[in-house]
Amino acid sequence: MNRQGEPSWKSDPDVARAGTLDERLHYDRRAHAVAVEKIFARSWQLVPIAERSHGIEPFTLLEGALDEPLVLTGQGADERILSNVCTHRGALLAESCSDEAALRCRYHGRRFDLDGTMTKCPGFEDAKDFPRPNENLHRLSLHQVGPLRFTGVDPVIPFDEWSAPLRRTLQEYDGETLEFDPTSSRVFEIDAAWALYCENFLEGFHIPFVHPDLNRGLDFSRYRTELEPFAVRQLGVDSGDEVRLVSRPGEDVVADYLWLYPNLMVNGYAWGISVNLIEPMGVGRCRIRYLRWVARPDLVGQGVGGALDTVEMEDQEVVLSVQKGVRSRFYPGGRFAPKLETGPHHFQRLMSADLMR
Repeated sequence: MNRQGEPSWKSDPDVARAGTLDERLHYDRRAHAVAVEKIFARSWQLVPIAERSHGIEPFTLLEGALDEPLVLTGQGADERILSNVCTHRGALLAESCSDEAALRCRYHGRRFDLDGTMTKCPGFEDAKDFPRPNENLHRLSLHQVGPLRFTGVDPVIPFDEWSAPLRRTLQEYDGETLEFDPTSSRVFEIDAAWALYCENFLEGFHIPFVHPDLNRGLDFSRYRTELEPFAVRQLGVDSGDEVRLVSRPGEDVVADYLWLYPNLMVNGYAWGISVNLIEPMGVGRCRIRYLRWVARPDLVGQGVGGALDTVEMEDQEVVLSVQKGVRSRFYPGGRFAPKLETGPHHFQRLMSADLMR
């Protein structure tokens, strides 16, 4: 039956004994709000700008959850991520992409350089104890790994530690250029909680049941999961004459499925990478940014990474089913299959640690 009282976020460290976290995480408004502040405000997030087209590019970090207005400015070594909120009365500064040389508030004319320094503040000629240090725009951390940029409101994990598994995935393409493919990239919005989508990704248990075509390309008996401090890596192994990753000689690996806590998937194939960024939009609703970068165009469409649109739709269908089911008065909360669901258990252990802070 549905649980009463305040939810408990405790998770047993033994996967053979552990049960799933309180299901209210997926549909309760208060539980969702706690997750946004304790998980997402403290995490590294992918900057949702796949390719640059202007010197000033505003965006909202996790629209529908954090809702933090930010702006990416500059180019190359001078790229910065700044708050997009004027320090006078809070109006947004950049409301569309442009190639202007500065950020100017259209409300009262305050102006900022592209490094965030306030340079003009009309009307403040007689103000005392002004300007304060925080009249400049807040500057957020910005890191890049391959073609992917990352930032965070208040991340607590050192970036190099968090991103180390991603660097391992991208070693497959050392010396090659990963080109963004806008024609194959998509954005989906579905009525399912972000964590349920992640849990579905984090285990290969469902592959034979949900993805028949994918399953034919993999030797499920050799499918393996590797846990890292803030990541889960799943390696799909060739079942026949598939296109393999060159960075894993002798292992017959055709797919390197990487998840980075809390909501990023980067999948390595012989042709390049696909990225799924799962963004909470509210209670029981999420946005899936599905992006592709191609290193080897001649291999696109081959092997287990060739029919990803079909796999995506199959995953979404089953996650929508689970979203409805976990609200049932008769769902008792699940257990983990010890050998096949170490990934979801690891995910819930990380969430438990954050939610109990």
